[in-house]
Amino acid sequence: MTRRDFLFFNSILLASLGLGGCATESSWSPKIGYLPISDHLLIIAKELQKSAFIPLKLQSWADLSEVFRAKHIDGAFILTPLALVLKQKGLDIKALFAAHRNGSALVVKKGLINTKKDINTLKSLSIAIPSRFSTHYLLLATFLKQKGLNLNDVQLVDMSPPEMIFAVASQSIDGFIVAEPFSLLAEQKKLVDVFVLSKDIIPYHSCCIFCVHNDIIKNRRIEIELLTQNFIKSAYFIHKNPEEASKISSQFLGYKSHLISNLLSQNQRVIYQDLALSPNDIQYTIQSMKENNIADISISYDEFVDNSFIRDVR
Repeated sequence: MTRRDFLFFNSILLASLGLGGCATESSWSPKIGYLPISDHLLIIAKELQKSAFIPLKLQSWADLSEVFRAKHIDGAFILTPLALVLKQKGLDIKALFAAHRNGSALVVKKGLINTKKDINTLKSLSIAIPSRFSTHYLLLATFLKQKGLNLNDVQLVDMSPPEMIFAVASQSIDGFIVAEPFSLLAEQKKLVDVFVLSKDIIPYHSCCIFCVHNDIIKNRRIEIELLTQNFIKSAYFIHKNPEEASKISSQFLGYKSHLISNLLSQNQRVIYQDLALSPNDIQYTIQSMKENNIADISISYDEFVDNSFIRDVR
C-alpha cells in the first residue's frame, strides 16, 4: 500500500467515524466524495435528510478522481470533463444528475480592469484553473472565443481551488476561474473584481455532476434511488430556504454561513434547479474538450447518463 493509499483509507475511516451516523451492520452507507465548494452543496442531504451516506471531503480534483478511480468511494460529485475522461479510460460509472447550474466566475486582481471590462485586459495575464479537465477551463475557452481571443492569449496555471485566493493575494497569479465560493470570498476580501460570471458565458450551464459506479447501481438500485431522492429534495430545500441551507453548509463546506447565504442570494449566480442532464449538457462538454485538445471522447449520452433516478423523484 502506498502512502497516498494509506492516507485515503484513513480519510475514509475518519469520515465514517465522524459522519457515518448510526448505521448498523445490515445497512449500507455509500461513501460519497466531494470538494468544499458550493457546486457540491447538495452534500447537506447528510444532515438535512438524515441520509445514510458517508461524506468524504477532499481538497483537490486529483485526489477525488484517484479515490473514485480506485473505487475507495462509491459515488462522487465530480467535474463533467473529468468524469468523461475516467469513463473513457474504462471506469464503469454513470452520471445521474447535475449537481447545480451556473456557479463559477472569472475574477482578476483589483486594479486590472476598467468599467468597460475590455477583453484585451486579459492578454498575457496568468489565470489559474482547477484542472485542464474542468468545466472552468472550457468556459474560459468559450468566453475568450466569444470575445475574439483564445487560450494562447493568457497564461494558464493549474491550481487547487483552496490555493487560489492566497495566490492572487501574494501576486502569484493575476486571476482565476473556479467554482464558488472562492470568487465571492476573494471579492469580499477586496482582492479581485469579477470579469464575468459563468452564467453570462453559458446561461444555466452544468459543471459538476453526481456519478456512481455502475455495478453499485445494478446491485443497489433501491438505495441509489433513495440517495438520489435525498439529494434532489435537498436541492429543492436550498432553493426555498437558502438561509437555513447556508447554516447547515458550514459543517460540510467549512465556510461561514453568511458567505454561502450571500452567494445564494445573488441572482442565479449558482442555482440548484433543473438538474436532469440533457444531451446538450454533455455534447457541449465533449465538443469543447475536442476543440481545445483536452480529449477526444467517444462516449454517447446514453452510455454516460442515467436519468431514470431523477425522473423517479417525487
